[in-house]
Order: sequence, then C-alpha cells, then structure tokens
Amino acid sequence: MRRTTWVSVGLGSVALLLSVSARAQCSMDTECKGERICEQGRCVDPPVPAPAALAAPPAPVVVAPVAPPALPPEEPAPPKMVRHSKGMMAGGIVMTALAPVALIVSGTAALSQSVCGWGDDSSYYGDRCDYDGVIYGSLVVGAVLLGVGIPLIVIGSKKEPESEHLSATVTPWATPSAAGLGVRVEL
Repeated sequence: MRRTTWVSVGLGSVALLLSVSARAQCSMDTECKGERICEQGRCVDPPVPAPAALAAPPAPVVVAPVAPPALPPEEPAPPKMVRHSKGMMAGGIVMTALAPVALIVSGTAALSQSVCGWGDDSSYYGDRCDYDGVIYGSLVVGAVLLGVGIPLIVIGSKKEPESEHLSATVTPWATPSAAGLGVRVEL
C-alpha cells in the first residue's frame, strides 16, 4: 500500500506542476499591454508588415467626372383639406340635439292625455283633455329635426381640398359721400 500511495502522490505532483506551467499568459488581445496581441496564450508584438520597396509604384488612376444622380421629381404636397361648411355641421348638431326634446314633449303630452279625466270630478277638466295636436306636432317636429340635422352633419363635416372650396366675403365700405357693402366671391 505504501508503494501505491507514493505513486499517487508523485503523479499528483507532476499533474500539479504541469498545470501551473501550462497556465496561459492571455486569452484575448485586450489582456496584453500596449500594441501587443495574444497568440497561443502569450502576449507578443504584432507582426511587422514587409517593406514594399521592391514593388512598382502604382499607376495613377484617372477618374472621369460623373454627373450627379438625377433627383426624383418632387411630388406635389397634398392640398390642405377643409370642412365643407362649419355652419352646416353646427346647425345639424343643434337640430339633432333638439330632436329628443320634441320627442319628450310628445311623450309627456301622450301621458297627460291618457291620465286626463281619471279624477272624481271629471267636469273640472272639461274640454282640456285634447292633446292630439301637441302629440302629433311634436312627433313631426322631432322627425323633421332628425331628418334635416343628420344630413347637415354629414355634408357639413365632409372634408374637401381647399382649392375647390368656394368662399364669399362681405365687407362694408364707407366714403364721405356714400356707403355700402362689397361682395367678393372666390371660386
């Protein structure tokens, strides 16, 4: 057993010495100082390029003038888009907003007519239970407000190019002897 122990200790020592001596100086170029590079685990000076004394001087290169590349034609900017009519759109919004009011008036009048005369003294109400005009009138007004308001919103909010937009300007004018209004129409 003793002999086996000595052989094991000897082999371990040899392996330890070989591993210490096999340690590399570097593994990357950044671990070397200055301009040195890492080759096979050692920092070495970079190879010096061979002198080109024997090579013939290069022939001069003649470059012909080149015309600059043609630029692609510029696309015209898209025209500015404007609403067809802000007034039509605003009027349509107001009309559409008032339509529910007319429908509420119609519903309230219909409810009042249905409960009219339910009291003990029906002679008190007399002829005041006639709400047919208010009911049907409010329904017609509500339908007209919706029927006109929605198309006004749609047409007024439509965007179109500014160049196709017609405009008219009314300007007052006055002189010492006359006054009036001037109308300017742009087509």
